[in-house]
Amino acid sequence: MNDEKYYVTAFGVYMLGFDLVRLAWAIETSETTRGLASYLDPFRFYHQTLSFEDIGSQARAYQEKLLNSKERTVSEGTRRNLRNLKARWDGVIRERLANLYVITPVSKIDPKKLLGGVKELLNEKSISFLKRIEIVDLTEATNCILVGSATAAEHITLRAAESILRRWYYYKTGKELHYNTWGAVIDKLSEEYEEAKRPEEIAYLDHLKLRRNEVAHPERISSLSEAESTLFTVCSLIESVEPIVTSLAAKRKRKEKATKKHGG
Repeated sequence: MNDEKYYVTAFGVYMLGFDLVRLAWAIETSETTRGLASYLDPFRFYHQTLSFEDIGSQARAYQEKLLNSKERTVSEGTRRNLRNLKARWDGVIRERLANLYVITPVSKIDPKKLLGGVKELLNEKSISFLKRIEIVDLTEATNCILVGSATAAEHITLRAAESILRRWYYYKTGKELHYNTWGAVIDKLSEEYEEAKRPEEIAYLDHLKLRRNEVAHPERISSLSEAESTLFTVCSLIESVEPIVTSLAAKRKRKEKATKKHGG
């Protein structure tokens, strides 16, 4: 079962009105219950649309009632019930659309990608690697870019990067660093590797630290292009860091298991 929820779009609003007009026509002209039931099809899918889930559920229930009805022809009672249902939907839709605000994104990134969040920006392996808070951060960052809140988007994106850095250090050393700064964690992580074998991703994280310091300045405002660039950089870094940290996590798990086994 797909539990994913969708937002209504401007085109979706147009189609909602169009389908209501078609349903009103069908209520008055359809002769068979099966034919009338088909006009409820478009409304079934609103159970996955935020703010319109109840309409989708009601449409499904009433369609099934019509399809399972022993009546083959549409009775006046059925027409009356559907007129009342449509009238209720009209009122509900008007009320909820009054609180809907349409924003035209100015981002260079395809809005559909941004609406899709991490699922559109990362591969499945990288998504499964992320902690829930990191997914929330990146999703909020894409939402901020959609509405033009560049500074907020960049700040939240960089927070996800810092979280991944701290996880990397933990799986490498088995130690938590709750109160150390980003720079201090990078320095300590760098010390865990010989210079010749040090992953280049540590240098990328060091660069992002400098960017984070800029974004955190109280007089600094990010541009939308900067927020987009940081988002793509962090997503690319996640895909690059994932196999390193995943491997370290597996080793850490085996080590802890062996320690428990030997009573250490």
